[in-house]
Parts: sequence; C-alpha cells; structure tokens
Amino acid sequence: MTEGMAPGARLQVDRREDGALRLTTDQTLLGAESDIACKLRHWARVAPDRMLMTAPDGAGGRAGLRYGEALLEARRLHGRLAARGLRPGDRVASLLPAGLEALRLRLACLLGGFVHITLPPHPFRAVAQFPPEAPEAARLWRVAAPDLVVLPAGCPAGGPALALTDLPEAPAAPDRPGAPQDWTAIFFTSGSTGAAKGVPITRGMISSCQAAYAVAWPFLAEEPPVLIDWMPWNHVFGGLDNLFKIVWNGGSLHLAPPPSAEGMGAMLDLMAEVRPSLSIGVPLGLKLLMDAWDAQPDRVAQGCAALRHIFFAGAAMDPALWDRLAGFRDALAGRYGHRIAVLSGYGATEAGSTMCLVPGDIAAPGVLGWPLPGHEVALVETDGLSEIRFRGPNLAPCYLGEDGPFPLPLDADGYYRTGDAGLLAPDPAGQPMLRFDGRLAEDFKLSSGIKVRAGLLRGRILGRLGPLASDLVLGGAGGDGLVALILAAPGAEVRAIAAALDGWNRDNPGSSTAIRRFALADFTPSAEEGEVSAKGQLVASRLHRTRSGLFADLMADRIGEVPR
Repeated sequence: MTEGMAPGARLQVDRREDGALRLTTDQTLLGAESDIACKLRHWARVAPDRMLMTAPDGAGGRAGLRYGEALLEARRLHGRLAARGLRPGDRVASLLPAGLEALRLRLACLLGGFVHITLPPHPFRAVAQFPPEAPEAARLWRVAAPDLVVLPAGCPAGGPALALTDLPEAPAAPDRPGAPQDWTAIFFTSGSTGAAKGVPITRGMISSCQAAYAVAWPFLAEEPPVLIDWMPWNHVFGGLDNLFKIVWNGGSLHLAPPPSAEGMGAMLDLMAEVRPSLSIGVPLGLKLLMDAWDAQPDRVAQGCAALRHIFFAGAAMDPALWDRLAGFRDALAGRYGHRIAVLSGYGATEAGSTMCLVPGDIAAPGVLGWPLPGHEVALVETDGLSEIRFRGPNLAPCYLGEDGPFPLPLDADGYYRTGDAGLLAPDPAGQPMLRFDGRLAEDFKLSSGIKVRAGLLRGRILGRLGPLASDLVLGGAGGDGLVALILAAPGAEVRAIAAALDGWNRDNPGSSTAIRRFALADFTPSAEEGEVSAKGQLVASRLHRTRSGLFADLMADRIGEVPR
C-alpha cells in the first residue's frame, strides 16, 4: 500500500438476503465528533502565523490570510452580520467569487451559525435587482430563500442585497455553538439530470467526511497539505470539500484561475513558489499540466518537486491521458527519488462531496475505491446493472425545492440511490475495488429493445479516436442505430475521424456499438446552458436537451457523415 495510506485496511463484502452486496471497510471512523469551527480555532491557536489561503490581489500579486487573522476577521464579520439583524439559522447567499473576501464570509457564517449559500454565478450574471426576475435566477432565489445576499463591490445593491462594505460597523461577536444536525451551507446540484436542487449541508456531514478522509488517508495529518485549487466555490468539490480539508488538517490553500493553456505559465510560477504537496482536480487540469510537461519539463519538474499525491475524479480520465500521466510520474520518480501516488474517489453533492476513496495508488482510471470509513455502499441489481447506493453520516437530510424540503431518493433501507452503476473487480494486488460501470441515466434503448451502455461506450470510442477528438456525445434512443456528436480536436480533419470510426465499426459491428452517422460540433458547449459542468466535463443529458434538433437530424439522416 502506498506510503501515507492506512496500513492493513481491508474491504469487507457481505451479501444481503436480497442478493445485493454490502461494502464496508474494517476502519473505524474517528474524530467525527469534532466540529470544523473547532478545527479553525485549534489551528489559529497552535499555528496562528501559518498561511490559510492566498489569492490573486487584482494587481498582479497575491494576498493572503493566516489562521490567526482568519479567525479574528471572521469574528468581526460575524458581529457586523449580527448587527444587520441576522440570527442563527438565517440564510446568507453569496455571489462573491472564490477569494479572501468569500473566505471571510464563509467562516463568519460558520462561527455565527448562519447558513451560507454560494449561488451559481451564471444565472445571476446580468441580474440588476433582487429578488431577480430572470426565470432561472428567480427559481434559484426561491429555492435558496436568502435573508441576505452579499454582492461583489460595485454591483447594484438594494433590498436584501449589499456588499460587505455596506454592513454596519460592530464589535466582534463570540462564536455560536453548533450541533451536528445544524445546517451550515446549501449547495446546488449540477442540474445534469433535471433542474438544479438545493442540498443542505450539516456540520455533522462535514465532520464525518473530513474525519473519514483522515482515517483513509493519514498522510493528510502527517504534514499539513499544500494545495493549489481552481475549482469553483458554488460546488461542493471546491467550495466545501477542498476548503474544509485544508482547515481540518491545518494546511494551506492557494487559489488560482481555472486552468487554460494561456494561464499555465502563471500556474507554474505559483507551483514553484508554494511547492504544492497535493493536487486535487479533474482531468482537464492534468491534461494541461502534461502539455506543459511536454514543452517545458524542467519548469514543470521544479513546480512538482514537493508533490506527493494527485487526486482526480475516478471515472473521468481517458486512456491516452492516463498513459501520459504514467510517464510523467516515472520521470519525476527518477529525478526526485519518490513516486507520486495517483488517487481517485467518488462522490455527490448529496454526500457533502465524497462517498468513496481509493486506499492507495491506483493502476488504471475508472477506480472508485472503497466506501469512506464508517459509511456503506450497496450494489443493488437495477435494470440489469448494479446500482451504487450509499448510506452514512455524511448524507444530506433532504433536498430543497421551490416549495421547500423534499426527500432524497432513498431505498427502503435508507441508501441513497446514485443512479450510477458499479462493479467489484480486483486491482493488480488482488484487492477488490469498486469500479465505475456507467450512468443508468445515460443508458438508453434502441427501437429493437437492445440497451446501449452509453457511458462506457463513449470512453472506448474516445480511446479509438485518440488525439482526433476531445469528447463526444452518443445518441439514438428509440432509433435503429447510434449517432454521435463529436468535439473534434483543433486541426483534426473529418476524413481522419471518419476513417477511425470506420475501423471502430468493423471491430464493433453491433447495432448498440457501431456509429451509423456522426457530426462535428460547430459550437463551443456552453457552461451557461449547463452543457459543461463546473469540472469542465460535457453533460450529455443537457446537450441532448439543448441540441435536440441536431440529434433529431442526425437520426433522420438529414445531416452528418457516414463512416466509410
């Protein structure tokens, strides 16, 4: 097992009376009785001068907030919010971008017992009045039901909306005690399978999740982690899990702009300066790092000198990128004498971010790992597949809609139905691992009744297309064959893509695998329309809705190319 992992940990697999598999680990969940506010106070006391977070200052430099300062400033802001009339349990919505100001507000809400809500930015980008009138912004507003909304400086204010500078001056307020069942945040789901829903996050959910991380990955406590992060704060990945993983373990977080080819120079400069020990993100960022490695290996190596662990979402890396990452790790191991461990996991907003973690370095993508210590997974036969279902103390109490709370999709045993399929398969060391087996919602049937495993099929076809395509979306539900919308790589020719698909079809001639007709996307998928998630990944279900006419034309043979 990789250095820094829990030694001797084992996955326990039991078969229930109904035939489902129940997965747990033999690790005991320790420390879940702690509260995240207690962790903040602890580090402010024992390491007040340690940097909690840095962020761009808007003038080409960086500004920072140390643990001692963060606690003092959060208490002062708590006092100003209380002077505005807020009471514990009131909801404070924020449109602040990730940064030091947003951090101060988040911690002030934590200490004051207010429920913090980071609103999705896109629906509110042109809002000039509150409550908003734009349909999607108005719907989210009704779900959030905020008592106060905090705007960036310079935005039109009024009614319940204001900038932090508009709050009344007041002395610092004492911290309010919190209970595990208290709501401390509301996050919105991505909306990839329907309208975005609000998910209340309790203090106990944060504690159980972060305590489970500490048991599964002891390296987090062995040395305070240093993380460069760009994930948006309106999603639990960046705005809850990454942030509070740092606070829980006394680490340092350095915010960066979203990865881009143009911004990699500044990213590498930041890496060389702060020497990250941990990388948490999605394959988009890793691809850009591998591109930089190909062009400037010495510069990338310098920025990765202290890097020990790379974490990414386990189901989302294509084989070509995995091979590049393996070569990168081998090269750095030769230079620095240690091998970077690649870790993966699996989660959902409904679980406060995380449900599964791998116990050590993985040998291939697609591995989800084991349930968090103290939590459970069940694999339940559902329409010919094994659905992943989850139960544990970090599961949200409910959803929030326009009409108030409504229940999560729980089965009769209290397991959350994820809508994802999974299977158990041994890793190279012979240990059973939960692997991703596609999304039930992505699968569809042809007119013949044959089921198409769209999620898994997409990955296999992308592997065949290689550098010719960055992504694709399959269609054909109710038809007699498959069609594909392909996002071609820059410079890729349609003839080359047609030839690659022709080879695929010869090897996979079945109606549920062969591509009958395809089109190259002549547009950039829109994050504002929900076609791209905050992690930079295509949302197939949303593209089928927003581009329904295109898929209809493909299926009717009115547009597109036929592999030859």
